[in-house]
Amino acid sequence: TWGGGLAHFNGSTWENFTMSSGLPANHVFSLHRDDDGKILVGTSNGLAMRGDDGSFRVFNTADGLYSNVVFSMATANDGSSWIGSYGGVARIAKLQ
Repeated sequence: TWGGGLAHFNGSTWENFTMSSGLPANHVFSLHRDDDGKILVGTSNGLAMRGDDGSFRVFNTADGLYSNVVFSMATANDGSSWIGSYGGVARIAKLQ
């Protein structure tokens, strides 16, 4: 999205997630579901991982990302996450 956050349709209604819901930014560039079923959201200000309780845990340069602008994500066979951001790709052993 371009400033609208993330929208989810559950089959009958829409739910919007924005900064007020815990996203690090309202500009969402990418989505990824890892092998554990966790939803990862790449934004213009970090990577958000949605927990089982519905809250978001945010990862940024302090956690090893090259940049807080996250464009792409992939999960390797060993469970590690590869996060593509402005300036480079970071490997995180296991997002928790």
